[in-house]
Amino acid sequence: MFNHALWMKEYRQAKPVLWMLPVICLLFMGVARGFVIWNKLIPYEGMYNRDLTAESFYSASYGLLFMRNCALAGLIVLLATSFIGMERRNLLNDFTFSLPFSRRRIFMVKWGIGVTFLAASLFANEVVDALVILLSPFSDHFNVLYHIKDFAFTIIVLTGLYTFALFVGTVTGSAFAQAILTAIFSIFPVGFMTILMFFVYVNFRWDAGHVFSNPIFQVMMDMSLFFHVVGIREGVENAGVYIAHMWGPLLYTALFLPLGLYCYQRNRLEYNGRIILFRQLQAVFKAGVALCFALAIGMFFTILFVPDLDRSPNALLLPYYFGFIGGGLVTLIVMERLMKVRLKV
Repeated sequence: MFNHALWMKEYRQAKPVLWMLPVICLLFMGVARGFVIWNKLIPYEGMYNRDLTAESFYSASYGLLFMRNCALAGLIVLLATSFIGMERRNLLNDFTFSLPFSRRRIFMVKWGIGVTFLAASLFANEVVDALVILLSPFSDHFNVLYHIKDFAFTIIVLTGLYTFALFVGTVTGSAFAQAILTAIFSIFPVGFMTILMFFVYVNFRWDAGHVFSNPIFQVMMDMSLFFHVVGIREGVENAGVYIAHMWGPLLYTALFLPLGLYCYQRNRLEYNGRIILFRQLQAVFKAGVALCFALAIGMFFTILFVPDLDRSPNALLLPYYFGFIGGGLVTLIVMERLMKVRLKV
């Protein structure tokens, strides 16, 4: 897979975004950790004359961990759009595909350089973070297992997100569509289940509350990359429980890496700018979007016009199906036009 010329070409193409990865890690791990220690924790001990526990020491920085994960997730999606979506927008893929390399190798280099930079950035800054702690007055609280878990969970989750974002880029024709659809589908499993359960409640009066305690809801959570990104903090704290749910991001990598390879080798340049590149998927995509909007607008109208959802079923059906049918038809008309438009971003 390694070819120096191809790697350098891809590196130069996304160089600014690639180098933002270690910068973000450094800001939220080494620099911010030192700020918390010297400007918050040491004054806290001095003011209250209390010894800080190891658990409290690490929990004081959990907000930074959350912000780092969200920032890295956004950068990873931006990196994927730089490699594929922006390449279409700038017509650089004409040049890329003219190079003496197979599309399979080109895609794997795009994936490999992103994962390599992400892993190297995280590892280097876990070391910096550890040194900041070891050189502080709280060195006795240092926990190497904490940093190993943080590194492992973050790599698994963000690699799954990056792989999925690249795959989305192989079936969409613009950077804008790639970024938006990646964000939507990162939360789609739980979102779709919510609006579907509201449909069941309105039509069959099955209490949706039972669903959220059902194992199927946890499966949907495990399949939602968004909740993994924001949940890494809890995972580091409760690793034994979190490991059982890591199959979701691992599945995204295992499933969408070969699918991305397959689609990247078969997409056609003449459809650049279209929301969906493959004609076979356009009808499915339009129908899926219309169904989701119909369910969501039906739920919105019901909640808007019937605040008391415990009323008789007939009181819920009219506003629900008014929103469902109207929203679905309007969405179909809008999607029919959008699918013919060539986006310039």
